Amino acid sequence: MNPLVAIREFDQSLWLDFISRPILIDGKLQRRITDEALRGVTSNPAIFAKSIGDSTDYDSAIKALALQGKTTDEIYTSLAVADVQQACDLFRPLYDREHTSSDGYVSLEVSPTLVNDTEGTIEEGLRLWKTVDRPNVMIKVPATLEGLPAIRRLIAEGVNVNVTLIFGLERYRLVTEAFLAGLEDRAQAGLPLARIDSVASFFLSRIDVLIDPMLERIAAEGGEKGALAQSLVGEVALASAKLAYQMYKEIFSGPRWEALQAQGAETQRLLWASTGNKNPKYDDLKYVENLIGPKTVNTVPVETLDIFRERGKPAVRLEEGLDKAREVLRRLPELGINLEEQTNFLEVDGAKKFNEPFGKLMESIEKKRAAALTQTVVAQDMQLGQYQAAVDAKIQELNDKNFTNGFWDKKADLWVQDEAGQHSIRSFMGWLRVAETMVGRVPEIEQFVNEIKAAGFKHVVVMGMGGSTMAPIVFKAAFEQGTNGLPMSVLDTTDPGTVRQIEASVPLAETLFIVASKSGTTAEPLAFGDYFYAKLKELKGDKAGENFVAITDPGSKFVTDATAAGYRRIFLNFPEVGGRFSALSYFGLVPAALYGLPIGELLERAILMMRACGAYGAVETNPGLELGAALGVLAEQGRDKLTLVVPNSLADLGLWLEQLIAESTGKEGKGILPVAGEPLGDVSIYGNDRVFVYVGYEGQTDADNTARLQQLQQAGHPVITILMKDALDLGQEFYRWEVATAVASAVFGINPFDQPNVQAAKTATDGLMKVVESQGSLPEKSQPVANENGVTYYSTVSGSNAAEVLKAFFAQARPGDFLCLQAYLTETPAVSECLQELRRRVQQALHIATTSGYGPRFLHSTGQYHKGGPDTGLFVQFTDDNPQDLALPGRSYTFGTFKNAQALGDLEALQSYHRRTLRVHLGKGAEAGLKTMLAALPLA
Repeated sequence: MNPLVAIREFDQSLWLDFISRPILIDGKLQRRITDEALRGVTSNPAIFAKSIGDSTDYDSAIKALALQGKTTDEIYTSLAVADVQQACDLFRPLYDREHTSSDGYVSLEVSPTLVNDTEGTIEEGLRLWKTVDRPNVMIKVPATLEGLPAIRRLIAEGVNVNVTLIFGLERYRLVTEAFLAGLEDRAQAGLPLARIDSVASFFLSRIDVLIDPMLERIAAEGGEKGALAQSLVGEVALASAKLAYQMYKEIFSGPRWEALQAQGAETQRLLWASTGNKNPKYDDLKYVENLIGPKTVNTVPVETLDIFRERGKPAVRLEEGLDKAREVLRRLPELGINLEEQTNFLEVDGAKKFNEPFGKLMESIEKKRAAALTQTVVAQDMQLGQYQAAVDAKIQELNDKNFTNGFWDKKADLWVQDEAGQHSIRSFMGWLRVAETMVGRVPEIEQFVNEIKAAGFKHVVVMGMGGSTMAPIVFKAAFEQGTNGLPMSVLDTTDPGTVRQIEASVPLAETLFIVASKSGTTAEPLAFGDYFYAKLKELKGDKAGENFVAITDPGSKFVTDATAAGYRRIFLNFPEVGGRFSALSYFGLVPAALYGLPIGELLERAILMMRACGAYGAVETNPGLELGAALGVLAEQGRDKLTLVVPNSLADLGLWLEQLIAESTGKEGKGILPVAGEPLGDVSIYGNDRVFVYVGYEGQTDADNTARLQQLQQAGHPVITILMKDALDLGQEFYRWEVATAVASAVFGINPFDQPNVQAAKTATDGLMKVVESQGSLPEKSQPVANENGVTYYSTVSGSNAAEVLKAFFAQARPGDFLCLQAYLTETPAVSECLQELRRRVQQALHIATTSGYGPRFLHSTGQYHKGGPDTGLFVQFTDDNPQDLALPGRSYTFGTFKNAQALGDLEALQSYHRRTLRVHLGKGAEAGLKTMLAALPLA
């Protein structure tokens, strides 16, 4: 048997004397718990100095905390607490299971600067206990004379205490007295004693390191004393430990202890500390094998633990040679060695040995903190021409009314004046500081990623709609897969052809499926989940749930269903963070981490932008406010088509911005329309409704776009340029644009966090699905106005053939309008190129903006603007026969029917808002049908 496991037969627990973020994340600590019967972890300032100060593992977190204005002490505490919390969570099942063995604990030490400060120790001990907020944490308190009353007080308060820096028997007895008195204080106050756990950490190797040279000097002198001294070399620490154990047995027996025990108290176990051998003459396991005994703990460094696993011989030896142990301590004074004086020295020296590395750690953190505060955000260059004065005036107006402070104070009257609207706004402003929260969740997410890889998964599929998938789409396009990441696919359409493509492209049994739904009721991701769960059930039976993860809000029905289905993990997001503002929450970061991205750095960049936007105090300029003010003023003056220009690697940033801006601002007949994916043309084709925004990279040539933007600027069009250093600056950009969108909405006087018109399409779709369930098929509510070469046209305009219908429809276009192509089709390069060709032709002929989106994706994004924004849209909807249709498990309809119902429901909703619509049904082949339509299009 593995000696690490076998030692449990003798009722001794091995705890690891080390903690660091990597072992928490990469699964090494969990494997030691599972495979090696590890029962706890201890930490100290020297350990944290090594893991934090001597590595780069914590740099992103340090920078993020520094940017929040945290002090050096606060940064250290935050990092240490986060590691201890995560370790506690790993040990929690053991703690919950072992009601009588007092195991599963993780120790966190009070600052070594408090070693002689009773009140300071009590205050910090209570603060750390509350901050860690785990029942299986132990607060380490030194056994100094000043520490003793702190131990008593903390025990009385119900705090688990690891008493550290015990070197001598006299001090050990005082420690047990403080523990017992604390329990008695607590009992007298009528408070429970059960599970108030404590260990007394008796330090060993340092005793021999100090005493052995003294003995060896005496031994070198020869004679009787020399012989005695030689016989005591290497024996003092073990003798002290053995006699301490006899004291333990004596103290925790008899009437006083029995009275406390009757109330549920557990003994204060002895813990052997400083058990790594520091003398090459001794066996590496000297302080491990010789001290095995019941009701004890041995906390050992990693190296010693590994040695014991390889050649340890566990057996109870703690009470062997007691007479010899007594003889060793009795005869020391004959050699002029006062053990109590020496152990008092060790106590002072031990505190020093913790204080010195702690001081160096603080210096290291301080340097990194100071460096972080010198960072600046990516600049935005706004060339607004004739609109500059109006924008400057709006920025001044916002600053005069202290908008930035009000914004961070969540003053909803900055947007709307009605009470209901203000309540809605306040309830959805959790995104303001979600990046701060997620900094603390990075280890948890990275640990999950390692678990997934260790379990053998080879692929990840993110399944959702709208805000739950937009950020992952951007990450996948903007970044190469990380070296430690997994390939990722994103499914955000009910199109059966796309579902088939996903299914065919991944190894189902080795694929992790993430079902992402904020509300837990969104129909599409639930349908995706059901479909692939049924497929996995065929492969893995009752273990199908191991391949599924949920991201949703607390309390949703989906939480119950996912739990019942045995999902591997459920990440609970934040109800006060709306979907389109969720890029920096679990919805964006879990997929990003699985893809291998350094999410800590993404968050660090986001917090840098938070700082620039006034999150932590007054700022001279607020980039989010200035961009939002500019976009709002420009839109009010007719420049309401935000035309996004990006290099190819950032093409999908437009999808994210479309939802954020259109769904937030497109209501009450107002709004900003993001125009993404429209190639830049000649200056002559653009009306006065445009503002051009270029987002690219420093030092990356994009000559064609740059030249055209310069021409547009010279022609009087507003041009805004943002150049990122690298793709990690997307963390900044997500935040900049979220703030800017909220500010632009304030300029409009609207609520940016609701979506009042989205429900119209959902309601219409639900009605159509009820017809399907009762009648077996979708109703056809309108008659075609033309049918030509297999392509059918539905519209309120008429014509004798396709060309006439198309001509009449586009004749409705007015200056300042836009074309919206809604493709309820399988997304392929060929189909996308046909849609782009249609956009080019309309843009050239009519000089209006064009947008294009695949349905039903846009229903959860720009769909709000389509119904609630200004009536400036011409909507062309494309459908086909769904030649690759798929059945949906547990439903009477197919994916294709579901998608068609969504298309018809959206069309019905658009028509209810009197929008100009044209539906083009492409028949059996989308690409062929599109080419047929293009051939009939009377636009050059």
